Amino acid sequence: MTASAQPNRPRVRPHVARAVGRARHVVLDFDGVMFDVLAALGPSAREDAVTALLANREHRPRPMLISLATFGVHRTLEFLAQYEPDHAAEAEGLVSGLELDAALTARPGPGLPRLLAACAATDRKVAVVSDLSEPAVLAALHAQALHPHLGAVAARQDLDLSTFGFDDNIERAAALLGVAVTDCLVVTGSCRLLHAARNLGAVGLGCECGRDSRKHLAGAQAAVVAGLATLTRALT
Repeated sequence: MTASAQPNRPRVRPHVARAVGRARHVVLDFDGVMFDVLAALGPSAREDAVTALLANREHRPRPMLISLATFGVHRTLEFLAQYEPDHAAEAEGLVSGLELDAALTARPGPGLPRLLAACAATDRKVAVVSDLSEPAVLAALHAQALHPHLGAVAARQDLDLSTFGFDDNIERAAALLGVAVTDCLVVTGSCRLLHAARNLGAVGLGCECGRDSRKHLAGAQAAVVAGLATLTRALT
């Protein structure tokens, strides 16, 4: 039976093939595409932990809790890093500990080893991006023995603010690989990361992984695949 006739092989639509063909290297979003960290961590575990830490401090400025509720944990850590470094270090340590536990218990995405093997077979370098702490990402990759297949990891490094943003991490991943960002295919289930990739000139590919809906991913002017199996088929 030929490959095209095999019923269990995913269909690669022409616009997906074109998107994949435009990029020589692959940047994978760790949280969602590679690992379902959100399910292991819980939808608001980081925010709840930082809220509790800040609420238990005497003389806390009330706008801080409003900032956390409005902008999320990373923007709050950014604020603390600039104006209250002592509290920032404590909050970042708490967040990183939660992320490490979650990353070590999260399951790899279905088909992830095959995808990495396909990248290697087609001479594509692979980088990982994440707004999780870098030690958490590295620990999960080593625990699953995936690190030999990866050329770079660009994730949050303690309170280094240049590692908090998706734009910075995409650029840093490409630099660590030694390739142009415009030669990278950024695979993510996040509209925010797809917009960042497009703004940098990279090729964005949406992946349905339970983060943003297919409709919203397509709204970011990107091709969308149902899962890693389709991407693997497109690469090969």
